[in-house]
Amino acid sequence: MHAARTGGVNAYALAVDEPISGSARFDDLLAGIAAEVAAADAAALDADIAEMERAARAEARLLDRLRGQSRASIEIVGSGQVVGDIAAVGRDVIVLAADEGDWAVAAWGIAAVIELGGGAREPMSASERLGMASVARAWARQRSVVRVARIGAVPLDGTIDAVGADHLDLAEHDPGEPRRPEAVRRRVTVPLGAIAAIRRR
Repeated sequence: MHAARTGGVNAYALAVDEPISGSARFDDLLAGIAAEVAAADAAALDADIAEMERAARAEARLLDRLRGQSRASIEIVGSGQVVGDIAAVGRDVIVLAADEGDWAVAAWGIAAVIELGGGAREPMSASERLGMASVARAWARQRSVVRVARIGAVPLDGTIDAVGADHLDLAEHDPGEPRRPEAVRRRVTVPLGAIAAIRRR
């Protein structure tokens, strides 16, 4: 029996796909393997990045994170919330320039930081390694009238007369007056560890 023909073309030939060559199958196999390897590499890279980010976050200190910001909203122990531009971040203190004055907030006086960003930066200069005592000495030299916010005690107003390694001497007087001998009510020595923050008016 002769095969049916349509327009001179074998009908059976039309119904059969052209066979795929061995070379084409090999190329498809290589492409599939390459895609799987690329996907596995991407997943491994993402996992490595995530692990490095977790490790960096685990080692980050609060002040290092604050050092990476330009502005902060801080709740101070016993003194409410302060919002201001970050003027400096030292070893154990952050200085904020706020509308109501300059604040030196001790690391141990921070109750919370609102909406803190994720970036962190370690100290890069000598000034960034200075502490609360250094800020207090600077304000003492300037004869600035300050308010000393203490942890678990009422705040004190006056002028810092001297600063030791772990304490300061405050001449207590009305915050609306400069330090004059007749205006001083008493002299108070305050451990730095008892100070949550110092505000300079």
